[in-house]
Parts: sequence; C-alpha cells; structure tokens
Amino acid sequence: MKKFPAKWNMTDQASDFLFIGNNDIAFEPPTALKVIYNFEKWLSLEDRTKGFPFFSSIEHYITSKDKSFVLNFIEMNQRFAFSDLLSAIANDETVVFVLPTDNLHGMAEQRRVFLEVLTKIIKNPVIIKRTYEKVTEDNFRLYASTDFGALLIDGFGDGIWLTGKNQSNNNFEKGFINRTCFGILQAARTRISKTEYIACPSCGRTLFDLVEVTNKIRKRTEHLKGVKIAIMGCIVNGPGEMADADFGYVGSGLNKITLYHGKEIVRRNVNSDNAVDELIEIIREKGSWIEPVKI
Repeated sequence: MKKFPAKWNMTDQASDFLFIGNNDIAFEPPTALKVIYNFEKWLSLEDRTKGFPFFSSIEHYITSKDKSFVLNFIEMNQRFAFSDLLSAIANDETVVFVLPTDNLHGMAEQRRVFLEVLTKIIKNPVIIKRTYEKVTEDNFRLYASTDFGALLIDGFGDGIWLTGKNQSNNNFEKGFINRTCFGILQAARTRISKTEYIACPSCGRTLFDLVEVTNKIRKRTEHLKGVKIAIMGCIVNGPGEMADADFGYVGSGLNKITLYHGKEIVRRNVNSDNAVDELIEIIREKGSWIEPVKI
C-alpha cells in the first residue's frame, strides 16, 4: 500500500473528506480533514470517532446497529430515490447521501433524482459522484465540467466526488483530479478557492503571446484566493471585457501594457518586460496581496 506523507498540508484547495476505503491512514490527520472508511473497516477501528462510515446501500444502513452519531455516508441510486425508504430516513441529520451513476448520460439521471429529492422535501446533503474511464485529460475535464457543472449551477449537489482513468487504464494523478474539482466548484460559484483569470481569445490586435503571459501571471498570483485578474490583448475591447476584474493587464501597443485596478487605469504604457512585476506591485499597493505558502 502506498504510504501517505508524514504531514498533510491544508490549503484552500484541500479536500474536506478523504475516502480511504479499507486502508489505514499512516498519520494523525488534521482536525479539518475528515476521513471516510468502508463500513466494515470503520467498525474495526479502535476509536470510531476518528472517521465516518460509508454504507453501500440504504438497506445496509437501516439494518445496521452500528452507526456514527456524527455523519453516515450512504450510497443512493435512482431506485432508492423513488422508494419509501428515502423518506424513512430523511429526518436523520447524520445522513449524507452519495449519488453515483453508471449511465452514459448520467447527468440527466442524477438531475431526475434531485428533482425527486426536492419534491419530497429531503434536506439531507447529497454528494454527486462520477467516474470516467479510458479518457484523455482534456476529455476528463470536459465531461466532468459538463456533468457536475450543469447540476451545481442549478443548485443541485452539496459536494462532488470525482475519479477517473486515462487511456492506458491508469488512475489520473490525484493532484490533477483535485485541481479539476476545485476548478469546477469555482466556475459554478459554489466554492471560491483560488485566483480567477479572465482572458480574451486573442485576435490580430494582440501584440503579445497571450498564453505565455497568462501562464507567467498565473505562476506568480495563483495563490490569491478570490482575486480576479484580466489579461487582455488590446486596448480596444480589453477594458470593456475586463470590467468585472479586480486587476487588469491590457496590451496598449507594441511592448506596451496598461495596468488597471478595477476600471481605473493605474499605470499607462508600461514596458512589457516589467509589466508583470508592476502588476504584482499594484496588487500589493491595493491590499490584495498575500505571500504564498511554502510547502
């Protein structure tokens, strides 16, 4: 079994729950990190307050004499959602439902379940779970964003649980999955955890490499939670397209950049070689800068 690191660094993009199934955790998790075990593994723990059980079915939960007095995670399928069992445990405040699907068009299936939950006035939290297999990284992001995002922006779902395998049938790297999850949550305005970037698609008026500059700015500023930074190619459309941003980096001529705070021009015609440094300086001056955490 792969060992966990001796320390677990909690950041704004750290998961709230860690599902480890039947495995053991090799370190004392921080208070903010909650651990979920398969029911049988949780049952064997010397101190069951150290984690929460995951029940594979509602029937299993109802018939079990052993439950957590804090949280119990229960897998819910479409059949269960339309049964009387759902209403039978709806008043149990310890219950958190996990809603998976194997349907190719699973988003529609999960939406139908949420509508039934809404109709029955079920207020228990529901975690949306999806798995994508043998897909490229780009398709993984695309499918997950479409399926989760369509539900989240309509107010369905209290959390997401995402797994996947690449075209070689190997699990995607956990950091990649984590970034994908938090990107979806931020785009759906469900949870703000990082900097937000607004960039134009580029056109003939763009006189710098938009992708290169955006990556350079992101590398320096991606730890600024909730800050919106716009990178625009030209002075013609840029100011209008970046109107909602906190800070703006806008091309104003060959090797010249104009920097904004909100809609206000702060510095004009800055040499492009120095523009990123001066953008950071403006962010500092306006009180939005924090030093990145060294891990």
